[in-house]
Amino acid sequence: MRADLPPVERAGTGFFVDDLGHVLTARHVVQSCGRIVVQKEGRSTTARLIALSTPYDLALLKTPTTRGIAAVFPRTAPSSVNSMVFAADYTSLPTMVTRGGMLANASVGKTSGSNEAGHIAITSTVTFGASGAPVLDSRGLVEGVISRKTNVNRVLAVSAASAKSFLASSNIRPQEDDRPQLSGSASRAHRAASISARVVCLN
Repeated sequence: MRADLPPVERAGTGFFVDDLGHVLTARHVVQSCGRIVVQKEGRSTTARLIALSTPYDLALLKTPTTRGIAAVFPRTAPSSVNSMVFAADYTSLPTMVTRGGMLANASVGKTSGSNEAGHIAITSTVTFGASGAPVLDSRGLVEGVISRKTNVNRVLAVSAASAKSFLASSNIRPQEDDRPQLSGSASRAHRAASISARVVCLN
């Protein structure tokens, strides 16, 4: 690469999974990156790649500190088909939070075929930049991690069970609970904004 050319950049979303600065995101966002930067609330920090999942589109990063709060995964009760869920890329979350908005156009669908095992299907129009974003259920719990679109209105997300198994392989134990994590009139957009960050890959 010529020294006078700007670095090639791709970006996605990630979210904090503990209080030690570990971030979960999509593998394709950070694989083969020269440098990984995590951005949140106007602050940027360099992240270190800890692990990549072989069967799933997941990557684990380490930053110096957790900004915001860590995500909570369901202990036993996943969302069922037709349940309403929420997913958005980090760059759009501040706007939704400011306006008091919440995406309600995502629902859990059916997976099909062995290549979709370990995933949940979502009927949603989430766009570029949402890769690695948490999928939150009505309780504010993480039900999945956005991976890829299969058509214009269908998205695959790595399931919470698969994500927890990947984290366990790196000795990361995320918080688990089946109780709601949303208080008062807080929306899932607020919850997502509090746990999420923008992940930037520089080459």
